[in-house]
Amino acid sequence: MRLLYVLGALATVSLTGLVVPGAGARRRAPHARSSPAASCGWVLEISGDQANVAFPDQAARYWVAQLPIPPGFHIQLDGQFPHARYMSFMTYDPATRAIDGIHDSQIAPNPGSVNPFVAGADRTAPNRSYRVYVVNGAIPGAGRAPNTIYTDNGKPPPQTKTSSPTHMTTLIYRVYEPDQGESITGGEGLPRISLVADNGLAHVALGDCLSSALPSTQALTDELAAAGTGAGSDSLPSAELGGQDPPVWLKYTNMVNGVGNGVLNNPRTEAAWGPFQQASNMLPTGGFYDNLDNAYMVAFDTASYGDIVVFHGKAPTTPQTYLPSDTTMGTGQLRYWSMCSNMSTTQYLGCVMDDGVKLDSQGYYTIVISTAANRPAVARPACGIEWLPKGPLPSAPIILRNMVPAPTFTQAIQDVPAQGQEQATLGPYYPQGYYFDHASNFDGFVNANGGCSAFQWPYSSPPVSYRPAGLPGLG
Repeated sequence: MRLLYVLGALATVSLTGLVVPGAGARRRAPHARSSPAASCGWVLEISGDQANVAFPDQAARYWVAQLPIPPGFHIQLDGQFPHARYMSFMTYDPATRAIDGIHDSQIAPNPGSVNPFVAGADRTAPNRSYRVYVVNGAIPGAGRAPNTIYTDNGKPPPQTKTSSPTHMTTLIYRVYEPDQGESITGGEGLPRISLVADNGLAHVALGDCLSSALPSTQALTDELAAAGTGAGSDSLPSAELGGQDPPVWLKYTNMVNGVGNGVLNNPRTEAAWGPFQQASNMLPTGGFYDNLDNAYMVAFDTASYGDIVVFHGKAPTTPQTYLPSDTTMGTGQLRYWSMCSNMSTTQYLGCVMDDGVKLDSQGYYTIVISTAANRPAVARPACGIEWLPKGPLPSAPIILRNMVPAPTFTQAIQDVPAQGQEQATLGPYYPQGYYFDHASNFDGFVNANGGCSAFQWPYSSPPVSYRPAGLPGLG
């Protein structure tokens, strides 16, 4: 909800129609036949160093536009494909649920240009322009027009996300993991937004109104990531709140279900969680500005069971795009995956991304989550072990993203038919979780299995998730 308040404050001038942006607004060069009077286009950037809200991914940048689309008009987006792993455009309803969208490889380039996101394409191609349209209406029954997204998916609630056509549309442009050395926009700037009459007789460029007054939130993110207590007191009984032991991953369905998962899915209140889970999953899916190209699973790391939680699982393959030497677009089981630790107030604290995760000889990762004060000595890439900050709260939501699975890969989160079938669907790609009472216990576990220089996960006898010694239940 805080994001909605920010959007409302920043886009007030645009809500009245086509008006001049506020003082200090940054403009692009005017389009041909443009008008000097223009509403705001891009009004907000979401990221760790700007507005870290709605559970963003650390490798991504999100730009939000509040667009007026009067009857007889549509939006035209003109841009250059970024040098990045992924990009997309999506429309949203007032409940922050995704309505419709289009991602990079689905966009036909302009004549004479190359789409660098198509498998086998030249990622360095200099001619890389495209044009996308936003139509204020439902997806036609005969199918969508090329390079077009809509403000209404035409399906009634509660079966799916939906929005009735309005004169104002929320549009989000995403760029994931710009290439090494490129800007946050992937080196190509933001797409130009124009309001165009359907009959072609009017064309108004909407200038960017990204606020330079918003303070950076990166210092707060860093402070939260570094916060949290040290080793827990073994004399205190476990509250058994905040999650399960071992951690249970559930596919994200909607905001109500997600909140209930964090509050009720634990040994103390699981009798209430079952009926709540069933009822909440009857609500429309989506929320928190979800990405239609992603599917998410959420688990909770709680101090009730130990200072350290460790996740071990097989990593899906992805195209490698970050390094300059990757000049051809590759393929993989997924386009992208990441695991992020988050605050319940919707900030991320840290993420590990697919191409930055150390894998063992069998393609598995080991990721440790703890407070900074409890970080094990061996939880570092040099030991083949990644680390994420838990932050200051007793329980932290952990989010696993899977993006654009290949048709032949059937063990993605997208393939989970219903909550409770995550492990059966993902198989080895399901992150198994293990609690350790203290950092020293995990250090000892690693040292007993090869040490930092030669650590090997003991597949024949993996650790058992257990309650910390001396932490009995409340009875």
